[in-house]
Amino acid sequence: MKYTGTYAVVLVVHLLTVMFLVGPAALAGVLSSRHVREGRADALRSDARTTRAYTLASLLTVLVGSALVGLSGGSSGVAEWSMGQLWVSASYVLWLVAVALVLAVVVPAQNGAATALEAGGDAAPLVGRIAAGAGVAMLCWIAIVVLMVAKPGA
Repeated sequence: MKYTGTYAVVLVVHLLTVMFLVGPAALAGVLSSRHVREGRADALRSDARTTRAYTLASLLTVLVGSALVGLSGGSSGVAEWSMGQLWVSASYVLWLVAVALVLAVVVPAQNGAATALEAGGDAAPLVGRIAAGAGVAMLCWIAIVVLMVAKPGA
């Protein structure tokens, strides 16, 4: 299928936001476990800032994706998508789950681990929380990509 016009431009912007906003958010969380084991509080603080900022910025990906739904159909050359379709609504839910996990579990655990290390304490108990939260968020983002490609119910 060949995309043209505004739809094609918005699709490129959507894919770029996935690469440059969601990608760093996912990686910063995953790398934090290593930084805890290495005792790098400074890196954990940086990871927490990066993870929070890029996760919040991923809202732009959702907004641009919503624009794609609005532009679909008619002269765009693609089928008409709607918010009521399974793959679209499930993607929104998975994004919300990923963002909630990152902001409520991963970022506080990154900061907690940094604080523990700075105080000379043991941050190892937080590795599991960071890894689990970041891992489940990563699975949510992978599932979103699968939904975007497979479009079940479309």
